[in-house]
Amino acid sequence: MNIQQYYRKTADISLNGSLASLVPPSFFLLYSILSAQRVNPLLIAVPFIVYSFLCFQMFLLNKQRADDIENTRCNYFGTGAMRFLLQSDALIAYMPAPSLRMIIFNPQGMQIGEIRDVNMWKIRWFMPYFLDRLFPKKLGIFNDADAVEAEIIIRKAKIEIFDGNTQEKETISFKKKGSNLIYKHRNGQYYIPRSYFHTDLQVYKGADTRIARFRKGWMPLDWAHRFKDPNTPILSFEAGVTAEEKIKIYAIFASLFQYRNH
Repeated sequence: MNIQQYYRKTADISLNGSLASLVPPSFFLLYSILSAQRVNPLLIAVPFIVYSFLCFQMFLLNKQRADDIENTRCNYFGTGAMRFLLQSDALIAYMPAPSLRMIIFNPQGMQIGEIRDVNMWKIRWFMPYFLDRLFPKKLGIFNDADAVEAEIIIRKAKIEIFDGNTQEKETISFKKKGSNLIYKHRNGQYYIPRSYFHTDLQVYKGADTRIARFRKGWMPLDWAHRFKDPNTPILSFEAGVTAEEKIKIYAIFASLFQYRNH
């Protein structure tokens, strides 16, 4: 999938959501007409109509973004199942879904990976966050060939990571300390200084060595003709960050954004 196809799929999902949300108020309107009881259907229908309107606006926006992208083939170098972990820059998009679907693109606009929930139960569309948070989340990190690089289980105060090949387990415990988020693992710890609205999250290893940065609202000009949303998050890794560390960082950001577009 490329970024143009992503915009088209997101537009289709938004249109379906807009149409589906008009079904309940139609029943309420029909009931109020046929029923002897005087019930004002607008009192019940307004939230559905507002949601339908918002979904339709998202449909128009993403359709326009897809139409604006020039239809070119975007090539990238490298072969093998681990190639997306060799990328120093990745752009993140979220697909509307019952739970997390984090799509990972390279700067050329091609999908190179994905983080998604293993259990895509449709009932989670309707489950309130306070109930959904009670259950552990099992996510998979997939490469461009849709092969599992790692599995993640997000619990209340820790993240468990299982290697996709060896099933070797790594545990990251996390807590808040002042304005920082602290993530401890067997070889040390990472910390992320607090950022309002998660617009600029920087991951530090040890005392002051930055190894990754997650930014929104910053888009290089040569990427902007493919990525039409200027607030598309960009995850950048410093030179020398290993594939194993990148898996941990992806797992950390998956835990931070597990309810994005849910």
